[in-house]
Amino acid sequence: MKSKITKEEFDAITNLKNEQNIKMNQLFVEHAENDILSSMQNEFIPYQKEDLIQTIDQIKKIYTTMIKNYDSSEKNKNITLYKGTNLAEIDKLKINSIIHPFLVVKSNQKKAESELSNHWNRPVILKINRNENLPFLKLDKDETLITPFTVVKNLKEEISENTDFKVYEIELQPQELEHLSEEEANILYNTILEKVDQINEKLTACVAFDNENATHYENIRKLEQLLANHHFAMEQENYEQDTTEAEKQSDLDDIARINLELTSLRENTTKIFNLRKENSDEIADWKKDIITYLKNELRKINEECLLEDKEEKSEKTENECITKEIKKLDPAVESVKKEALENIAVVHTLLENIKNLISKQQNHARIAESMDSNYKALNNAFEMKNQAEELDALLQSISNKIDIVSPENKEELAKISETNIQISILLNYLNNAKAAVSKKISRFDEISIIEENELKKEIAETIKNIRCEAELKKLRDDVEIIQDKSSFRKFVGRFTGRNKLDRTMLSQIQIRQTAIRKTFKTKMPLSYNYSIHELIAEIEIFIKENDDDELILEDISQLRKIKEALKKNFVIIDSKVMSIIDKKNGKNLPVEAKKISKTELIEIDTYRFLNRYGYDKSNDIQEPEYQDTLAGEIKRIVDYIKTSGIL
Repeated sequence: MKSKITKEEFDAITNLKNEQNIKMNQLFVEHAENDILSSMQNEFIPYQKEDLIQTIDQIKKIYTTMIKNYDSSEKNKNITLYKGTNLAEIDKLKINSIIHPFLVVKSNQKKAESELSNHWNRPVILKINRNENLPFLKLDKDETLITPFTVVKNLKEEISENTDFKVYEIELQPQELEHLSEEEANILYNTILEKVDQINEKLTACVAFDNENATHYENIRKLEQLLANHHFAMEQENYEQDTTEAEKQSDLDDIARINLELTSLRENTTKIFNLRKENSDEIADWKKDIITYLKNELRKINEECLLEDKEEKSEKTENECITKEIKKLDPAVESVKKEALENIAVVHTLLENIKNLISKQQNHARIAESMDSNYKALNNAFEMKNQAEELDALLQSISNKIDIVSPENKEELAKISETNIQISILLNYLNNAKAAVSKKISRFDEISIIEENELKKEIAETIKNIRCEAELKKLRDDVEIIQDKSSFRKFVGRFTGRNKLDRTMLSQIQIRQTAIRKTFKTKMPLSYNYSIHELIAEIEIFIKENDDDELILEDISQLRKIKEALKKNFVIIDSKVMSIIDKKNGKNLPVEAKKISKTELIEIDTYRFLNRYGYDKSNDIQEPEYQDTLAGEIKRIVDYIKTSGIL
């Protein structure tokens, strides 16, 4: 049936193309989180009552145009359409096969490939086979509009040699639309409009809650970091013998104070989380009301435009409602279902841990960048995330399959149960720490410690390199001063003994240069327990000793920048820094009082110099390169499921 398109309906289609259906898609997405996250990214369009009324009206006009333009002869046409997307969206469709918004798709595959931007993560092509009952509207020769509220059927990867992208083939068919009475629809519509201002306030509150908790989480991270450092230090073999009772008590007091602060922060974050959840739940309910109302309105349009199909549609709707009644699970099925849901819960925790790891790695990178250090994450958390998301999708598919297995099919249920148990065993292995960083520690705690130590190592490397370069500059200058003495001064020096001292000085300078160059070339090990307090103490000592040396002003400036960044990003106890400085200075006191020659003083000064910054120590530590294996371990579970034959 093709009816005359009104000017208002034509204008609605034009607006859809010009505005790229942003406002419409915002209404179709029922997840509150979508609006909250968009708000934080400055992409959110605030809900206004007049805009909402207009947008709903536009949706109805566009759908009316599609139905009017959809001739019954087109129902039997085999039409294939294409859309550029990414693998993350495909994974979502595997879990949730329902699509609410209008889809603007391309008429051929090459056109779809052209819309894949470089910033897309794992781009793919979606090949869409249209169900015969699914209305569509050609916008122009290249673009086609597919009706809203569709369901994905038969999603599968297609092998294609004609493209550089993966191609996934789906069949789209219409969703079941809502049926409301006229009174119910009016009440729902008025309720939606009345809540607009309230919803905007709740969205704003959710964003504020997220910002507040972000600060709390950062403080919790710092305190947990400090607490882990305390525990790590206290577990070292030499802690008991090298630590006085007063120092032990001080450490215990620090731990008690940190735990108290952590408890307070965690309680606050829990309160904020609960408040945020209350608001987001109300937003989600409001969005669901919009979806329900739109489904009812589009159903009415169908009935008005396609009167000849009304009886058939009503009978189909009634039958589908009956088949969707909630059924109680057979005990055997329920047991297998429970196993599947437990595995899904474990993977959701895994995904949350990976998300937190990515956040920590990004924060480490930000800290390193502020100090011009070269931190690079040791664990490929994004690959972990990709594998875990694929694993989550497969587990959801297993859970969905259980829903359709007959309780009488004992063999199939036993096979699924056996697979679930094996998956559970493999998932438990994921949490086992691998590098033995500390006792009684989880896998992600271990990864966090390793990543933080990598950050500290790179910061220490940066500080070491700045110091080494500065010291080498000073020593080169000292050599030039000695070698540039006038002939007369050298002549006088033969009688005063100054020439002998100069030769001693040059010899000691060479010793210092050799030690510094060796330290400069040696890469610092990951296995060392780096202390931020020690790094700051070293900077403080170096600045105090060289602050008035114009030759290395730039180096001093760089070290000051690093010190400020360290104090900004880590919890620093000034008294602990001063204690370390005192200990380092104490090491350089003379062992015994006696008359010392000038030559011996020069040699002692070299000893003190090398000792102060560890130039006298050998850093030739051979340690195995850290290997990130978690992503591979998750992939092995994915491969196991794929080869199990249960899907």
